[in-house]
Amino acid sequence: MHAALDADWESLRSFAAFVEAGSLSGAARALGVTHATIGRRLQLLEEALQAPLYLRRAEDVELTRLGESVLAAARAMQEQTRQLARTLAGGDLRLEGKLRLACTDAIGTLFLAPRLPALLAQWPALDVEFAMGHQTLSLARREADLALRFGKPQDGELIARPLGAVRFYLCGTADNVALWQQAPKTAPFVAYDDGVPDIPETRWIADHAAGNPVRFRSTSLVAQCMAARAGVGLALLPSYLLAPELQTVEPAPQLQRELWAVFHRDLKTLPRLRAVLAWLQDCCAQL
Repeated sequence: MHAALDADWESLRSFAAFVEAGSLSGAARALGVTHATIGRRLQLLEEALQAPLYLRRAEDVELTRLGESVLAAARAMQEQTRQLARTLAGGDLRLEGKLRLACTDAIGTLFLAPRLPALLAQWPALDVEFAMGHQTLSLARREADLALRFGKPQDGELIARPLGAVRFYLCGTADNVALWQQAPKTAPFVAYDDGVPDIPETRWIADHAAGNPVRFRSTSLVAQCMAARAGVGLALLPSYLLAPELQTVEPAPQLQRELWAVFHRDLKTLPRLRAVLAWLQDCCAQL
């Protein structure tokens, strides 16, 4: 393996991306380069090592024993690079620059974005980016600096700060709420699609409205909220999405979920993370 010393980091990184994506085009998209660049880097890597790293089996990539060893080395180098990036970021004492926050579209769009002026007025050199969606981004790989999550993570490398409880209410227009109270099984519903089948909200709807007609489905709570406001059906929504057009079926919430701010321990002293964390705690005091 002494020949591996001649292999450059970009070739090793391209090989790891190729294995993870399963194709040259997938690796090219992941690294932001061309298909030909990935192919050339893999060829140079095999020439440096003087042996093949993988074989093609129909649509699959099968690694040789050498390929498995090189992949392990490439991934170890990736983790060392990420750790260095986290360490450097954690040592940055300036309260400026970008802070990437992972959150759902509803929290980001309708709860946090309207409250940004208070944060940016206090820290005008701060650049806040929201990565919104239901996918879980990796804090270890710096896909986000800070994440809002329901549930405290068990990973010892992550630090979690409680932000409070998010209360969910079954709500709808006055007509749909009246229908629920008079003939519960006939009331139409707005619900999640199959993209999030196993969260407390979908389980609550399955337990309490299994026989009700579902008129609209979406992973997006923003879309669910707008549909409920338009009279499409009842929806189980967090308190921050309740609007004048919506009435709750009863004063008490149907569900509560604990919200946590989560970040990698290497970033715990990063000033801009601490500033955003304090802002989040102020925002969530209003939940």
